[in-house]
Amino acid sequence: MKLGILGGRFDPVHIGHLIVAQDVAEILGLEKVIFLVSYNPPHKKAIADFEDRFNMVRLAVKSRSDFTASPFEKQLNLPRSYTVEVLKELKKYYPNDSLYFLIGMDQYVKIDTWYKPLEIFHYAHLVVMERKSSTHKREKIHPKIIFVKQREIDISSTEIRTRVRLGKSIKFLVPEPVEKYILKRKLYAGIKSRVY
Repeated sequence: MKLGILGGRFDPVHIGHLIVAQDVAEILGLEKVIFLVSYNPPHKKAIADFEDRFNMVRLAVKSRSDFTASPFEKQLNLPRSYTVEVLKELKKYYPNDSLYFLIGMDQYVKIDTWYKPLEIFHYAHLVVMERKSSTHKREKIHPKIIFVKQREIDISSTEIRTRVRLGKSIKFLVPEPVEKYILKRKLYAGIKSRVY
């Protein structure tokens, strides 16, 4: 089976994440996409706690049988969730499947700063999603890298958190169950959103 792995803080998950996952799945023929919710990210911390972020992803993907939310990083409980360590453990669960780890071009151009980046290819293909307007130079550092053009989706979790804090609507930016969850739990209200 060809499994896509889309990792992130998902703070919160939004329709851009879902559209990108659907597009890449169609282009590469992925049979399933696992939304891997980060637990102890090595760089940027999340604002909402893990349980809320996981619950939002679960709500966002529940209508798709080929999408699933995974608490795998929390179960691992690593001091820092480095990509290579998470993929190494994930591969043990899917030894006979081909893993495709999805990242954006903005992450790929900084891959040399990652922890043991070349070891990632022992466990997965790296799918680099590049915007059509990207000006970054394509450099294929390994044969198991696949570049996929993605549509322009100008939505970010930062914007959504800011809109919630300002009392503005987030309708249509996140799936309806996620919007209800955020409002019910009063997530991001009164919290000054970090700008990345």
